[in-house]
Amino acid sequence: MFAAQSKLFAVSMCSKISDMIRGQATPASMKLQLIPILQYMHHDTFTASMVNELCMELLASYPAAEFVRVTLSALSTLASATLIDVPQQVALLLRYLQDDPRLSVKRHALHLLHSLARKGAHLWPQGALNNLIESTTTLLQDGAGNTDLLVRTLDVIEVLSQNAITCDANMEENSPLLQLCLNACYSPDPFVAVKAVTILSRVACYCYQEGLPAYGIQDVISCLESLIVLLVLDDKHLHQLKACLRSTVKLCQSQPNHCTIFVDAIGSTLVNASVENSQNEEQTVALCEALGAIGSLEENTLLPLLPDILIKLSQTSHVHTKVMLCTLLFQMVAGGYEWNSECLEAVNNTVRSVDGWAKYRIARSAARYGHHTIASEIFKGLKETVASEQLHFWLSGLELVTKAECCLVNKTEDKEDISKAEIVERLNGAVARYASACASLKAASTPLRSLQFPSEYSKLRCEFLHSVAQLLHSCISLCTAPPPAIAVTVVIATKDDLQRYGRVTHQLRKSAQDLKTCAENYQKLYQSAFDADPGSLANIRALQEICRLLANSVERVCGEPGMAMYQQQNDTVNFHFGDSIEMRQLARCCAELRRLAPSWVGGDGKNGSISHLRVSCLISQVTLLAGGTMRLPIPRYFFQTLQTTSIKLSVSPQPRVLGEPVSVPQGSQLALKVEGVLRHGRRASLFRSVAAVCISISTTPPSKINSDQKDSNANELQQTVTPHRDFFACEFLLSLGVPGSTSIPPCTMVGVNSVPGGGGQYQITASASILDKDGNVWKCGPRSTLPVRVHEEPAKRKLP
Repeated sequence: MFAAQSKLFAVSMCSKISDMIRGQATPASMKLQLIPILQYMHHDTFTASMVNELCMELLASYPAAEFVRVTLSALSTLASATLIDVPQQVALLLRYLQDDPRLSVKRHALHLLHSLARKGAHLWPQGALNNLIESTTTLLQDGAGNTDLLVRTLDVIEVLSQNAITCDANMEENSPLLQLCLNACYSPDPFVAVKAVTILSRVACYCYQEGLPAYGIQDVISCLESLIVLLVLDDKHLHQLKACLRSTVKLCQSQPNHCTIFVDAIGSTLVNASVENSQNEEQTVALCEALGAIGSLEENTLLPLLPDILIKLSQTSHVHTKVMLCTLLFQMVAGGYEWNSECLEAVNNTVRSVDGWAKYRIARSAARYGHHTIASEIFKGLKETVASEQLHFWLSGLELVTKAECCLVNKTEDKEDISKAEIVERLNGAVARYASACASLKAASTPLRSLQFPSEYSKLRCEFLHSVAQLLHSCISLCTAPPPAIAVTVVIATKDDLQRYGRVTHQLRKSAQDLKTCAENYQKLYQSAFDADPGSLANIRALQEICRLLANSVERVCGEPGMAMYQQQNDTVNFHFGDSIEMRQLARCCAELRRLAPSWVGGDGKNGSISHLRVSCLISQVTLLAGGTMRLPIPRYFFQTLQTTSIKLSVSPQPRVLGEPVSVPQGSQLALKVEGVLRHGRRASLFRSVAAVCISISTTPPSKINSDQKDSNANELQQTVTPHRDFFACEFLLSLGVPGSTSIPPCTMVGVNSVPGGGGQYQITASASILDKDGNVWKCGPRSTLPVRVHEEPAKRKLP
């Protein structure tokens, strides 16, 4: 391990270890322990080449199986670290695979080839894959005696098929790889068949993505259908079943025309699965997950399965299966359909027959697909069955959030003619419930579970709906509040021609500003959600786009003419927030909002004129958002955090007495050290990882006693550090109370302003932001404040 960490130690010990291995006096058992040390001699080219020569000598001098395995392992690890010796190492392993008759050596060679394949197929020499295919063909022809080697060889080819180079070289109809896999996919051994069909599906997906014809695709589809039907019968093949289902989903993603075929095959397998066998539940859940993944790619794909799913829902006794079937039901109806009595009765019967945790999962799925009426009823019943006060407030908050959305979703009998008063009533009801939900979510927060995202999400939704309600009131005021008699005088005084319409101009402009502020707050929420899944981030982005579209529509009516060019550019944007059904619904809502937007030029040919026709366009947009057409899907991050990343900061020096400021003499400098630790959950870096941490230091000067206005200037310092084993530290040098002084960090200084001189109490704020591998800044770190008192010299103190 010392050689792995220290270059100096590895180089100095390399020659001594080589002499010991070559020496005749060293026992064979000790040589077997010394050879693995050679794999860490990769710090420079000379040492690596010397170790390579030594290992090749050992292979020739010690042909015993144990020596060969240990030496090949050292060579492979060394080649993986240096990368330049990968082609030679692959050729060496293939030679041992083909020529060495010992089964243990062949298995070990395949294991090492598998690890080298993960480094990338582009590093393999030309012809190596064909040699591996020839060996696999020979093993396939030998029959069941070499099944283990055949599976291991297909494992290596499967890893190589993940690289585009392998797929591009073997996409022709008569390629050796396709012929091998087409023969192997009908093998009686399910392990061999699944590996072969996985390789074929990857090559087909590559062809679809590149717009090329996929040869043998019908054989791939037939084989996948057969394997799914066969593997679901035996619970021992659950892993292979999931591999086949993953291949079907990837094929459907690359070519949506295959969705109908696989939905029919998987759906019939799901319906025909035994309901009495308790061991069959995992297979049934896997089938439901695959149907959900395929159903999210194309709308109405799962609708033919609706009667079968209702029957299956009434027959099955597995709780997890019931939850998954309800989720499929929610996904079907989320495509813009209304609930009928039969589907509602099936869901209600399921909810009554499951436990509390399953009820919560069903309600969560309903809320995520926008079925808030069902979710609200379930949350209402659950909040009285929990023993914890925090859980009670959490469920109460969820009930209020879904009830607020129910106010907007519930449609009247006459859908085409909904009055403005009813829209106002709906918006006011939703705002009131969202305000109550924010209070409940705040009460449900604990130090271990802050619920920051659900609270901020509900708060922003409440602010947006309040802004929409105010916009509707502003539009109505065009009829109820005519312009005053002095409107012409105001126009002349302000040189604003729109002031002739009276108070409606000011109200519309205020609504536009409120909607812009709401869009900015959504952007801040986006930047604070480092651990959110991509679907939740797309949800925030869609709601932010709705705010911008509505604000731009209002500005077209009452804004400045200079905004016309931005509006024309914005009209060409295609909205795309993801491929899921709920995100496509939000994208269509954005497109409809843009279609209903008023034109920039009014009926009189002037820019920005306020007329009843143009205001009616704004009312149509508000009706779209609050008239039951738009279903808001609650994002996954609202309920569930799959990745957890947090930062803990420590700022020194700290005051000796808690709450007292740190004392600094005037004219001296304060050395500020910021240390931090990154803490991760069970699944770190699931969606994005931390590449660096940006530490910002802001210094707020004290207020002047004899000054009428407080000085708002502040020093801004930034320093980017790379964490090492989740620890980082940086230092800053601050000059406080010195006229014209600046604050200088040891490394990089960004955006420095001078702090006014004089004594007093300063406040130093340290905040942390995360930079991911793509360079995006996520402002989700903590803030730490440190009060500092600068003692002013009595001789320099100014008397009033």
